[in-house]
Amino acid sequence: MRTATAKDLRQKTSALLDTVSRGQEVIITYRGKRIAVLAPLDRIAHKELKPIAFGMWSRRRDMRDVTRWLDSRRMPRVPR
Repeated sequence: MRTATAKDLRQKTSALLDTVSRGQEVIITYRGKRIAVLAPLDRIAHKELKPIAFGMWSRRRDMRDVTRWLDSRRMPRVPR
């Protein structure tokens, strides 16, 4: 595991990303304190998150086409 300072991160980003792409983790320090870890994605358990409101109108019969429904209710910015 390699350690790099915040300054190294700014100046040597490409080299640090190469290190991570080879499967190694890099600890980032700022003023002597550990603040972050750069790690390859396959080592981090991640899952795809859906937005909270995803599909909340999917069962509404009056809103089959949400875009058209919203357009019908919006007022023009300048009255014609």
